[in-house]
Amino acid sequence: MTPPNANEASGPAASCPGPQTLAQLDAFAAELDQLRADTMKQVGAVDARYIIRLLWAIRLTESAGRLLVMTPMWLPTWWLGVALLTLSKSLQNMEFGHNVMHGQYDWMNDPRVDGKTHEWDTACTKEDWRHFHNYMHHHYTNVLGLDRDFGYGMLRLSSEVPWEPRFLTQAPYAIIVAMLFEWAIAIHNLEFEHLRDKREATLARFQALWPRVKAKMGVQFRKDYMWWPLMGGLVTLVWGHGLVAGLLSVLVGNALANVLRNLWTFVVIFCGHFAAGVHTFDPALVQGEHKGHWYLRQILGSANIKGGRFFHLMTGNLSHQIEHHLYPDMPARRYAQVAPTVREICQRHGVPYNTGSMLGQLLTVAVRVVRHSLPGGERTLTSLQRPSGSAAN
Repeated sequence: MTPPNANEASGPAASCPGPQTLAQLDAFAAELDQLRADTMKQVGAVDARYIIRLLWAIRLTESAGRLLVMTPMWLPTWWLGVALLTLSKSLQNMEFGHNVMHGQYDWMNDPRVDGKTHEWDTACTKEDWRHFHNYMHHHYTNVLGLDRDFGYGMLRLSSEVPWEPRFLTQAPYAIIVAMLFEWAIAIHNLEFEHLRDKREATLARFQALWPRVKAKMGVQFRKDYMWWPLMGGLVTLVWGHGLVAGLLSVLVGNALANVLRNLWTFVVIFCGHFAAGVHTFDPALVQGEHKGHWYLRQILGSANIKGGRFFHLMTGNLSHQIEHHLYPDMPARRYAQVAPTVREICQRHGVPYNTGSMLGQLLTVAVRVVRHSLPGGERTLTSLQRPSGSAAN
């Protein structure tokens, strides 16, 4: 799916809410800059202890889960193993891997939390993730034609994307993608949706990137669906329960844990990016934009999810998606601390602050997916009007 240039979309774009004049944009950006500076001054030993304790919690829950899924399938111990393994994988991907790979803990100079070398427990390569997520998505948030995370190249989510008959099936397709989300993200950077309009360039990109993608997908597949099941079979063989029983218990347990982790990740990400009220932007207006406009894009292109402390932990604090987009290199555990101030700044500057319950946000996502499987739909394009005399900051 290739979104058209916003200038080619029919009808005028909606005007951008919030600061309009150069002085207002300067003041808006300065407040958000100051909040970041004040918060980063507090980052230190407490954050270091937190992330290392989290690492040990992930390792312990994974070890316990992998041991328990070797017990006979469907027993309470097996289900507990699946739950612990799902917990470990979710924490590793969301609160640890994603945040570490943003460089949030690079200041510790600890190889265990180094953003450039960390290899996470998912099928997507760290190199591809840093390119299409850390750079393209966070720098060009919701810019049509540049940020491919808006719809992930597979879903039509606004009327700016021309309708095609293939979108009629995007609702059931989204459910399948949710269950296999790590594999969908693994091939995201290959840009298969451009095969129709940029075939030669896409094939060249595939040839360049596929070896690395295939290698990482192979590592994940062998780990969860070959080596660990084989280990489980050998253990149960020693216990006198036979090779096949343990092999199947671990194979099914790993598959279920991965599917549950994928579903959870999908829901959190889609609620944070595609809930009602998100905006998209014209690429022609982004080049040389004022820093205040960059901050506006991060806020208007995101949605938060309400919840308690454990809920935020399980989402990797991406329930604070607005704050994450504003400060991607800030330790995520600090987002709850800065969120009230960010919301207050938005209120004073007339900027919508999109937040709601998970159920509420998820329902709006479902409505968006179903509605845009049909012709027409909601226009999300927002015009960033540059005040006279403004310049890039």
